[in-house]
Amino acid sequence: MSQHTEKLEGLLQAQAMDLAERHLEKGRQTSEQIIRDVQVRLRQLEDGEELRFQLEAEHLCRQIMQTARLRIDAEIDRLRWALTLGVLAEVRTRLQKIANEPDRYRNVLVRYLAEAARAIPNGKLIAELSPRDIEWIRPDWEALVKQSVPGRQVELAALSDHTHGGMRVSNEDGSQRFDNTFEGRLDRMENELLGTVMDKLFPSTHENESAAT
Repeated sequence: MSQHTEKLEGLLQAQAMDLAERHLEKGRQTSEQIIRDVQVRLRQLEDGEELRFQLEAEHLCRQIMQTARLRIDAEIDRLRWALTLGVLAEVRTRLQKIANEPDRYRNVLVRYLAEAARAIPNGKLIAELSPRDIEWIRPDWEALVKQSVPGRQVELAALSDHTHGGMRVSNEDGSQRFDNTFEGRLDRMENELLGTVMDKLFPSTHENESAAT
């Protein structure tokens, strides 16, 4: 991933964190208000009501607090997913723009091929690109390979699956494969982003989930 894209993801994540924190703070305030209201009711009952009413009030308090907690958890889950989808959508848009800028896109392909070659260290490689990309990159392919993976033999092939950019690289017999298409990278990024959102925005919630598993 280019430095520009990484900076973009950092900016988007910071904006997402600010939005999430505001929503989470609102949820916390609502929960605290509910708790304060129930505590007032409990104190009123303690001022002369029978024990039975106090026990009923305590039970009601637990029910209200549990309901509030469930609502906050549901909002956190919804917000986490919305933030992740928003960041991925922005990154996808930026990647598609890069694919239309030949010089920048060529540098991206150089890095993608080098990354795949490190994952598949031995033997001939097959690099599958979209037919559109093959058309403009073919005249420059040998130079690109020498720049990216000097000494390796890399055959250029058309990718049958639809992709907006990037490449899928495999060894000669297809037993090893590294998906560096834009879609493949975004799929991997989705799981990382979900974890990042939980770690950065809701650390206590994420710790509780980890402990439960």
